[in-house]
Amino acid sequence: MNPLWLIVLLGGGAFYLSKLKNVGKSLSISILNVQTFRIVNGALQLAINIALDNPTNTSITVKKPYIKAYYQENEVGNSLPSDDLIKIDANARTIMKDINIQIPFSNLPSVVLSMLSNETKKKMNIDVEISTDVNGILVTTRKTISV
Repeated sequence: MNPLWLIVLLGGGAFYLSKLKNVGKSLSISILNVQTFRIVNGALQLAINIALDNPTNTSITVKKPYIKAYYQENEVGNSLPSDDLIKIDANARTIMKDINIQIPFSNLPSVVLSMLSNETKKKMNIDVEISTDVNGILVTTRKTISV
């Protein structure tokens, strides 16, 4: 093989991979709101809405986000993993509604007791970590929500 072709192929491949990496890093994930908050089968279930923003000139494909919930730095719940793929057009926003996070009461004994008592109307803070795969690049963000 001609060395010039090898240089062109390697350079083109490196450029393509760096472009994919930049597209993956530029994806913005935002928690819009907690849609519902309810008790289901001995667990606290939060349904949240998230926005996936693609500010690039290239459409991307992302894996459905996987969400973990943390209370006082301990993982207490999560969403169900999925291999579903979502296409986000260039310079567009996609909103995913009602992504369920299950938090078993056994993971939150002190919170459950305070929720069941009539004396408290305080909100609790839960850290939510959202992870997804964008064109092969792992993107993770973490936000705090009040419940």
